[in-house]
Amino acid sequence: MNISGGAKDSQDFELNLASIIDCFTVLIAFMLASTAFISIGILDAGVAAAGATAADNSAPPPINISLELGKDKGISLKVTGKTTSNQSIVAKDGAWNMTEMTDKLQALHQQWPTVNAITLTADNSIEYKDVVLTMENVRKTIPVVLLGGF
Repeated sequence: MNISGGAKDSQDFELNLASIIDCFTVLIAFMLASTAFISIGILDAGVAAAGATAADNSAPPPINISLELGKDKGISLKVTGKTTSNQSIVAKDGAWNMTEMTDKLQALHQQWPTVNAITLTADNSIEYKDVVLTMENVRKTIPVVLLGGF
């Protein structure tokens, strides 16, 4: 005789997976939407030029050099740290003035030989080929180029 009121005691039950799947769907959609707001501060484009290797020093460099490519094909060279300077390199005949940029980088590298990295940023309107061209010219003097400003 069954004391529980006539119902059979059963161990069988059904899982309602629909609500769990709904929760995961919302979670995945939220994660995909939030990745659009993630930005990278600096991207290491660390393929050094042939024969040039970056010295692995544990001490921070005495100065930080950043190079910014502007809309008007002008280049801004900023130095911060033990010394601070801001130099502008104007376009030459409507093109990037890579020779003047290389000369100024060589002068900085002679003054501060332990500096082996530079941060390169570009305006959103700058074409990719111009960024790569600048990276190639910078690597002739300074082996490590970091891409920043994303």
